[in-house]
Formats: sequence, C-alpha cells, structure tokens
Amino acid sequence: MATFKHHTVESAPDSTQHTLADIQKSYGFIPNLYGYLAESPVALNAYLHINDQLMNHSSLTPANVQIALLAMSVVNQCEFCVAAHSWGTQAHKANPQTVEAIRTNSTIKDKKDAALVALAQSIVNERGFVPEPIVDQFLDAGFTQENVMDLLVCNMLKSLSNYANHLTGTEVNKELAAFAR
Repeated sequence: MATFKHHTVESAPDSTQHTLADIQKSYGFIPNLYGYLAESPVALNAYLHINDQLMNHSSLTPANVQIALLAMSVVNQCEFCVAAHSWGTQAHKANPQTVEAIRTNSTIKDKKDAALVALAQSIVNERGFVPEPIVDQFLDAGFTQENVMDLLVCNMLKSLSNYANHLTGTEVNKELAAFAR
C-alpha cells in the first residue's frame, strides 16, 4: 500500500501552507485528516468549504449536522471521524444519549434524533436508494425536504473524509483520543 505524506505547515505544498497555518491557529493543532488532505489544495479546500456550508449555512442545526456526520462515520467505520464528530457533538450540545447510542449501535430515545440517524445511515447503506418509510419518518419528525438535501451534502463530506482516512491510515490525534471508541 502506498504511504501518504502527512503534512505539517512546514512540509505542506505552498498552495496549502497558509490554510494549514490557519487551521493550526483555530484548533491549536492540525487534525490529522487535514494533514493528509493538504497534499491537494482541491481536497483540503473542498472539505473546508463544504464543512463551512454545513455548519454555518445549512437548514440543519450544527448539532444535527454533527449527529449526521457521526452516524455516517460509524457506518463507514472511520475511527478518526467517529472521534472528531463525537467531539463535535459535544461542542454543539447534541443529546449525549443520542451520541452514545450512535457510537454503540443502540436505541436512540429521542424520536427526532432517531429519524435523523436512520435517514443519514440509510443514505450511506443504501447509496441513496432510501426506503420511502425512512424518508417519511424523517419528514414526520419535523424535518423538511431541504434537510434531506443537506443530508446528502453531509454524505458528500463523509465520502471525502472517511475515504481519505481509509486510504491514508489516518490516526486519531492525541487531542481527540478521549473521543475515540
């Protein structure tokens, strides 16, 4: 298997050095995913832009986005993203029971969160061919068709990050280790 370069601010291509420096200032560290994505300015900037759109402009709340991203990362078996989005759910005050249930594949008590997770995971598992009752359950829980489209964007983000992590063997940063499973 190919060995992918994990970049620091100093080793990154000129086209991504400034972005990595900004990330390091913002987080206090460089999440390992970003160190690998830095090989490609298209990949790094696409991830950052899509993430910004979801967290700041989506019809879903930031907590909903983090729950969906966590649920999709669990399906995709991405250890790094499970840790990162477990941290993100805490930062955005998602229901702790929902988060633990996603991480342990157990029953989610909150009906709205359960509908969100069911649709998010079905999008991944069924590659978009989601059974109608799951979509109906989501809409009946108070979500909208716009929310459905925004979940597709969540899946797009998870395809990029989960697959990049699988290809590169991304390890969980020590700063996120408490959130690893």
